[in-house]
Amino acid sequence: MNSKEVYKQKIEAELERVQDKLAEFEAPQKSLTAAAHIKYDKQINNLKQKVNAMRIQLKQQGEANKDVWDLLRYCF
Repeated sequence: MNSKEVYKQKIEAELERVQDKLAEFEAPQKSLTAAAHIKYDKQINNLKQKVNAMRIQLKQQGEANKDVWDLLRYCF
């Protein structure tokens, strides 16, 4: 397996861990006040959007040619 695939797998695994943590954070929302629930929900949604953006970026990088991939890999 080349370094591109190894890197993609590491990032995908990390994104899965982040999504699992987000699911854990959503569970205690039921015990929050209405105001806290709204604020907490907003933060969770913001984090979900960032995870989705990272998935899109990872997909785009995966479609890049090797030279572009190497350049992008060093940026992250």
